[in-house]
Amino acid sequence: METIKLGSNSPQVTRWQYFLIGLGYNHIVADGDFGPKTHNATVKFQEANGLGTDGEVGPKTYLAAFRAGYRLKEAFEYPKKPEFTPLVGNSARAKIFGNFKFRSAGDGTEAIIITDGWAEKNIERVEIPQLKSIKGTPQSGKIQFHRLASDQLAKLFVDWEKAGLMKNILTWEGSFVPRYVRGSRKVLSNHSFGSAFDINYAWNKLGQVPALVGEKGCVREMVDIANKNGFYWGGHFSRLDGMHFEVAKLM
Repeated sequence: METIKLGSNSPQVTRWQYFLIGLGYNHIVADGDFGPKTHNATVKFQEANGLGTDGEVGPKTYLAAFRAGYRLKEAFEYPKKPEFTPLVGNSARAKIFGNFKFRSAGDGTEAIIITDGWAEKNIERVEIPQLKSIKGTPQSGKIQFHRLASDQLAKLFVDWEKAGLMKNILTWEGSFVPRYVRGSRKVLSNHSFGSAFDINYAWNKLGQVPALVGEKGCVREMVDIANKNGFYWGGHFSRLDGMHFEVAKLM
């Protein structure tokens, strides 16, 4: 395989960067440019695996990477990003879904409690028939979502069903959950606004490379249709979150 190092620029660099991001080196971007940040992450990987720390990805480093789960086809199977961007920050989300008052739940987690009645006015129970047989879904098949995006949520699942992709969904992990972004006490999660949902957690955990096409729990084939319905995939975040889909624009 191609040896890559500082200054390299190629699809192979992109594949290597996705691998490093999946290991938790979240400060780099998979842009195909082997710059200083990718070099430093490579050195740390080599150091952790008892290799020479020259920052070059050659035979010995590739071998260690394969033992750590590296896949040559990784980047080829990565869905393309949509033309739109995700909503970043509390104000951008509140501008669309409304602002609310809240306080910390006080239990040492990221959980919050909304205190001003916003949820009662904006969060509704949406019936998604396609989810009724999915593990983790309420028996009613109704899930909580923001009223402004409930129709496009329903349409997303209809479109997934028409494409024969509902078989890919193995578990439902929830939608409206008032909390901060994991690890933060300032930035609210999209889940707090009822504008996001998680599926197939076990195979697409936060900070890990999402399951590959053909592997159990893979959602990659579902991303294009999600984008067409205004949803942004967490697998395109700098901190990978392959289980996550969120409303980035109203349709």
